[in-house]
Amino acid sequence: MNRSFIKSFGVLAIIAIAALFTSCDKADESFTSVENFVLQSVTGIEDECGAGRDRCVELVFPITVEFSDGTTAEVNSYLELKQAIRLWFHTNGGHPSPQDRPKLVLPIQVINEAGEVITIETPEELKALREECGPRPHGPQGEPCFTLNFPLTISFVDSTEVVVNSREEFKAAVQAWREANPGQHAHPHLVFPLSVTLTDGTIVDVENPMELRDLKRDCRG
Repeated sequence: MNRSFIKSFGVLAIIAIAALFTSCDKADESFTSVENFVLQSVTGIEDECGAGRDRCVELVFPITVEFSDGTTAEVNSYLELKQAIRLWFHTNGGHPSPQDRPKLVLPIQVINEAGEVITIETPEELKALREECGPRPHGPQGEPCFTLNFPLTISFVDSTEVVVNSREEFKAAVQAWREANPGQHAHPHLVFPLSVTLTDGTIVDVENPMELRDLKRDCRG
């Protein structure tokens, strides 16, 4: 075989391998950039309202988030939230800044450690909730403590109760009661016992508000 051909082939092979590693490095860098943006965005959303695995409340989905370009996305879970952020990242050139991270669109609903359903309608209420929950401890980011299993029963201050079978029905029932009872500031409650699913897939039956409080606080570890 021609030695000059062998030498040329060897050089080309080295160039090809180098190009492959460079391409892989760029792909890894791109993946890291988008995942960092997703994690920081989800953490920022949790920090807006003191929600998440190491905080004092849990978000009630669906929620709507708004991006820096004015577009919005309604999502039904943390998984959908992350997917929506990834899609926006790639659709907008893959070079967003921290200022481009999405924000919560009000109103939102959260559940506190006692099983109260709290509706947040104004930036002032959102700030008060965030301050009540305090600074983020060191712990898992971008994760819920648990998700509620349906059907659920909601009890209102006038002793009426509503059974809801989905996240959408949950939010609609609370909003409808608030609109029918303007000026009423008492929070509705979840009716116990209820069932929740932890992040590892474990289903837990919760018998009373104390067990829910303990479950929420255990997540902080």
